[in-house]
Amino acid sequence: MSDKLKYIYTAIAKYMQCDVVQCLLLGSGDNGEVYKCELNREPKIIAIKVTNYAELMIKEKENINIINSAIDIKLPKIYFCHIADEEINCNIMAMSYIEGVSADKIHWGLNFAKKKQFTKDVVNNLITLQSVHNNKYGAVNGEQFDNWIDYYKPFAKARLDYITPLAQQGVFPKLVVDILQMAYDNLDKILSDCGKPTLIHGDYWIPNILVNKNSLTFVGCVDPFNVMWAESEYEVYAMILYPQFKLYKQYKKCVQVSKMFDLKARMYSLFSEVYWYQQLGKGHLGFMKWVAKKLFKQLKKHCVL
Repeated sequence: MSDKLKYIYTAIAKYMQCDVVQCLLLGSGDNGEVYKCELNREPKIIAIKVTNYAELMIKEKENINIINSAIDIKLPKIYFCHIADEEINCNIMAMSYIEGVSADKIHWGLNFAKKKQFTKDVVNNLITLQSVHNNKYGAVNGEQFDNWIDYYKPFAKARLDYITPLAQQGVFPKLVVDILQMAYDNLDKILSDCGKPTLIHGDYWIPNILVNKNSLTFVGCVDPFNVMWAESEYEVYAMILYPQFKLYKQYKKCVQVSKMFDLKARMYSLFSEVYWYQQLGKGHLGFMKWVAKKLFKQLKKHCVL
């Protein structure tokens, strides 16, 4: 048995007072691994995440607990979270096990009706989350603002401040910088209709949506990121991706959206890509240019320029 498995077994015995019958690796990536563990007593089966990044694991636990304390949107429940120490030298988080795989891993074939129902269920689940409101925008347990633009404008400016010198050095597309600057210069107009502060998942897109492989039904979502009080339409930009599921179109059928909805979706998408480029030191520059062109069309369409 590997040291990692020994640490998992020890952590489960310590925090859940039970033994592991079997532990199977479900997947691995840059951040670590995910395991399915069968136990000798209830809850019988749990999911274990082992990661190299303790701070990200703690943040994920906080995000999940914030949402679960407010409403049920089929997120896993947290059993324990262990930070590596001398006894158990691994960062380990135990969660309830959801029998499903990421929707982007499913071959849907000719199951058009099931795919359509899946889309409806995913959007309805998001709308359920959007029923949770607050009086102000911003961090759940931190600084909050009366107006959404007071939170978002500094965020957008920080992204521009990062990519502008990169574009001047020729290592980042000037097109993206120029179009984001146009959006930033018109934020007062673009963000003039933002509705109520709404609790967000923060990363609600197809790779984080789980499907039962046999029934092809929606069974849950995972990996909330930067849970906060935002305008409700902020969450939806990630639904533009994987257009074969038509999540974006379905949302617009179910919810009365603002006049600037499509423009905001493209703007949020592009600033988000820049954010991850800044965090990871790499990104899909071609995709960013494509989104920038889509954003430019929306800016012209809404007579913002």
